[in-house]
Amino acid sequence: MMEKLQGLFDSNDIEVITIDGRSVRGRIDNLRSTQPFSKPAVKITGADGKITKILFADIKEVIDHGKR
Repeated sequence: MMEKLQGLFDSNDIEVITIDGRSVRGRIDNLRSTQPFSKPAVKITGADGKITKILFADIKEVIDHGKR
């Protein structure tokens, strides 16, 4: 998952769909995979400026809407 998300780091329009059906759209703000005492996660900044943290284990699908 980390490799896929790193490849999308420059995209301003990605969508992450979680296993419980939530959808978050925006740009990748931060990737965390090696911090002690924390689970691997990605932070997405939405168009409204809201930052949402999603654990890698909860990600079902990642879509790059900025791809042409």
